[in-house]
Amino acid sequence: MMDKSWMTKPRTCNEYKDGVDQFLTFAFRDVRHGGKINCPCVKCKNKSTRSYDDVRTHLRCNGILQGYTTWVRHGEEHESSSSPFAQVSSRTDNQAMSGQPCTSPAQAANMRNDDMQGLLNAAFSMTDNYDTLSSSSDEEMDEIAFQCPDVDDSQSEDDTISEEVGDQTKEEEILSSFLKDAQAKLYPGCDAFSKLSFLVTLFHLKCLHGWTQESFTAILGVLSAALPKEANLPKNYHAAKKIIRGLGLDYVKIHACPKDCMIFHGDRANQETCHVCGSSRWAYRKKKGEPTEPKEQKKKAAKVLRYFPLIPRLKRLYANEQTSADMRWHDEGRTKDGKLRHPADGQAWKDFDSRYDKFSADSRNVRLGLSSDGFNPFRNMNCKHSTWPVVLIPYNLPPWICMKQTSFILSMIIPGPDSPGNDIDVYLQPLIDELEQLWQGVETFDASSKKKFSLRAALMWTLNDLPALAYLYGWSTKGTYACPSCAGLTRSFFFKNGRKCSYMGHRRWLPLSHSYRRRKKHFDGTEEKELAPVTMSGSSMLRMCAGKVFVYGKKKDQPEEEEGHTGNQDRVGKQKKWKKTE
Repeated sequence: MMDKSWMTKPRTCNEYKDGVDQFLTFAFRDVRHGGKINCPCVKCKNKSTRSYDDVRTHLRCNGILQGYTTWVRHGEEHESSSSPFAQVSSRTDNQAMSGQPCTSPAQAANMRNDDMQGLLNAAFSMTDNYDTLSSSSDEEMDEIAFQCPDVDDSQSEDDTISEEVGDQTKEEEILSSFLKDAQAKLYPGCDAFSKLSFLVTLFHLKCLHGWTQESFTAILGVLSAALPKEANLPKNYHAAKKIIRGLGLDYVKIHACPKDCMIFHGDRANQETCHVCGSSRWAYRKKKGEPTEPKEQKKKAAKVLRYFPLIPRLKRLYANEQTSADMRWHDEGRTKDGKLRHPADGQAWKDFDSRYDKFSADSRNVRLGLSSDGFNPFRNMNCKHSTWPVVLIPYNLPPWICMKQTSFILSMIIPGPDSPGNDIDVYLQPLIDELEQLWQGVETFDASSKKKFSLRAALMWTLNDLPALAYLYGWSTKGTYACPSCAGLTRSFFFKNGRKCSYMGHRRWLPLSHSYRRRKKHFDGTEEKELAPVTMSGSSMLRMCAGKVFVYGKKKDQPEEEEGHTGNQDRVGKQKKWKKTE
């Protein structure tokens, strides 16, 4: 395997120049004299063909595509990996950068080398036999599957859930079924796919190209008619999803108060009514002409939070050798030359490391960022509806990976139709509980070192616009004291005619000797003599919130705090703009 570490080096260093020559030698090995190849520089992106000298000039001046680590456009073949998605994903990434379609029929036929055993290792955390399972023969795999009881496919999902069997037994049953499907051919004589890899590939294509459930069901019908009966494909989308559900990461449904007062979780999971406003946990819908009593109707939750547990997702990142190595890039693979290329080069990251040295001692510990905002899922701006997803970003990964959509960790989906507003903290409780558990440490298997370690995680910061910041941070970002940094020293003036606030006093951040401080006519007619306000610290925030009580929930009679609109009063110590407290 060729060393490609030069691709991340500065273009002026000798290692990068030697690496360019190495690439050109490899790419032009079968090209006739005067021929052209696709140029993989940052500007061309494999979309235009160039001569030897032109490609060399472009790579030396513009740099090479950082995500183009497998040179598939220049004759390099894919290597088998420990995940069935790694081969398809790397091909997809490289082709996406080169402007080519994600998948072709010829590529789909080559997906048989998918390493289903590696996927099962990651999905079921089979750490004890991790080394031996992926290299086992077909006879050994059949023997492992024979030791586990079979799964009755005719049994309904509700009956399966209602069975009183241990978690270990259920996991062995699911694993047994997967092992058989991973070794069985799709139909006699088919060497391209196994039964399991074929379904996984179809679902992967569904996600890549945005197929609907109806279109996926129609495709299964066409394939069932075209392929031999031995293929025994599922009849519809739900049947196929039921088969491979054990390979994915499921979510948890948590009932919530329709007025956002609380969630029925933890110690209050079995409550029937909200302890704050008294609203019922259930929504009863009575059809016209039916005198059915509410007690006789089928219960349906009034509001449901869909929460995706964080710990299993972080464990899955270390269950694969490739992603496990990428999770250490911020410390082991990053160029540390003082330039800002990654959040790890920033001051906030360094201050956190100096404060929690035990956490920073292990590069596998995860640094997370949180982002949330509302959107209308119905794409109709006239429809008043706001659904709020909460997304986590793993900053351990390289910058060209961590900011990809596939790397984002969806934490929860807060339902509408109304925005959660200040009550968003109610829905963040399950995530906070897991973050507290991760701060103490969770036992995790590292596929790259084949050892277990104590995984820890920390939430570094949030990424939001000002309205969402007001909900998450708790400081009102509108009105007299809209600036969360200046707080009570925000200099604002209220214009009664326009019913708007104007924020002045920006010259306070200039040096005392700056000429703009003395220019009256060019600004608000005053000479600026004040110093820049000091940004609020954590201790000052706690003092300001001392003794304040906030009750979550909507449509409750809460005393609203008065706001002044004069810009010259002393606001220090009189700040009352906190919208909520812990």
